[in-house]
Amino acid sequence: MMVMTDNFNQSSFGVRVNKELIGNLIALLAHKCAPLCHTKLIKMMYLIDEKAIEDSGIPITWLDYKVWQYGPVAPAVFFFRDYFGDYVEGVRVEECGSTPVTIIKPLREFDDSEFSDYDLEIIDKVIEECKDKTARELVDLTHKAGGPWDVTKKRNDLDFSIANISSVSVDMGVLVESSASKQAHYKESCDHVAFMAAVKSKAV
Repeated sequence: MMVMTDNFNQSSFGVRVNKELIGNLIALLAHKCAPLCHTKLIKMMYLIDEKAIEDSGIPITWLDYKVWQYGPVAPAVFFFRDYFGDYVEGVRVEECGSTPVTIIKPLREFDDSEFSDYDLEIIDKVIEECKDKTARELVDLTHKAGGPWDVTKKRNDLDFSIANISSVSVDMGVLVESSASKQAHYKESCDHVAFMAAVKSKAV
């Protein structure tokens, strides 16, 4: 059962600071990984940030991933129509003998102006690694023992027998616990993005 709370109506720092970047990234994945189902999109967005943090200590999107039963989920991507309806659309597909799925289709061409060469390199690596995997395989990958979702779930003693979602944010810092320099980069970047989000909020 999915229970909604006000927490899921609040934009993450990433959406407030990087909405154009995130929207373009979703459109790119919809184009390069077609046909891209909704679940696979959610997992690939997470895996792109995971790969970037592992490599440099800094994510690309700054989306806030929540600990849900089927892995880390950014509510803004789950509810993509509300946040990124100008970039992609969802088409419900009835597949014979299986549960209907939502296919994500791009509404505009990819604009790389929001991305660094490094960002694009990370994104291309994840696309290459994941484009031929099923959504189920990516769910299993994000559930891996010792990963951020697994560690955060255990630290917070989360039980999904009542609801399959939670308002607990995945601790992406788990990925840099073994590197002091990456920890520093991650913290400094978190502080900077929080500041930029606050500035944008005041400007609205």
